[in-house]
Amino acid sequence: MAKWILEDDCLAPRGQIKIEHVGTNPFEIYQKVADILSRVWEITWVDLWERDFKWDTIADPRQFYVRIYVNKGIDSRSRFFVEVVIQGTQPSDPAKEGKVTILLSAKLKTEYERKSAFQKLPIYKGFLKIYNKLFYRDVRRGYLKICQSLVDKTWREFRTNLNIPVA
Repeated sequence: MAKWILEDDCLAPRGQIKIEHVGTNPFEIYQKVADILSRVWEITWVDLWERDFKWDTIADPRQFYVRIYVNKGIDSRSRFFVEVVIQGTQPSDPAKEGKVTILLSAKLKTEYERKSAFQKLPIYKGFLKIYNKLFYRDVRRGYLKICQSLVDKTWREFRTNLNIPVA
């Protein structure tokens, strides 16, 4: 199935936001991340999934790595795709200090289906380019601003839950 995909980084040019924290019980943020993401991005649990979960049970402090995705549809063509990576160390005694690093990135993806014979013609792709340039570009710019705002709100929620002052 052929598609024409436009993808923009919501956090360009930096690409991602990094939060580092040293404190007691750093793994606690993992228990809150699904609620934070579903509340901020206004999604159901269907649009949120955990790709990786790694937990070292042998070493002390225990290392952990979690990768979580959000796939929020905006309209029939566009969606936000958010990736949150949480990694760090958790001592076996939760009262001892550990550390956590959170990486947050988001993209705006727009897909144009090209299934039928007509849609596979080069002239149809030309029509899509004209449509995108004249009409849909401003819509996508508005979506990018919304995405940046939601990423900023997510960043603030993470910092608040980790008791890091928000500057």
